[in-house]
Amino acid sequence: MTKTVRITAILASLLTSGSLFFSTVAYAAEPIGQPADEAAAQKLLPKVRDPIWTELAKCGVGYDEKNGIYSIRLTPEVEALGGKTITVRGFILPMDGSDRTRHFLVTRNTPVCMFCPPGQPNEVIEVYASQAVPWTDKIATVTGKFSLINNGEQALFFKIENAAVKQ
Repeated sequence: MTKTVRITAILASLLTSGSLFFSTVAYAAEPIGQPADEAAAQKLLPKVRDPIWTELAKCGVGYDEKNGIYSIRLTPEVEALGGKTITVRGFILPMDGSDRTRHFLVTRNTPVCMFCPPGQPNEVIEVYASQAVPWTDKIATVTGKFSLINNGEQALFFKIENAAVKQ
């Protein structure tokens, strides 16, 4: 419960404080969105190998320094996934303070920082599960309807709804 509450509180703080937003800008050739020391630590930890993450990672991520917001340039392959049922493996980060949750983020990277989702913005998917699932630090499999979003207030580009989760 302590890990869940701590992670949830931090994510909620980031999302409501306006620290993360998205917009159309120039796209970086290098990864952005994570401090260099966290990115270095991230490389030493397990990363989920899944074809969906490989495709999402091909989307260009941009950062507008003047406004402090992120944006994404979708590939045709990722655009084609919109509205389809997909299955992806990843780590669960709850969006509420309970031990069991229906609303969470799934990410390809092992979390290394309690203050932000791990990795790049194109390595995180918002999930609404059909049933509450227990939080775990193990890799989970998520299946559901994939959609493309660009919600600056939520700082997310991808969503899975009506998800079934296997842990």
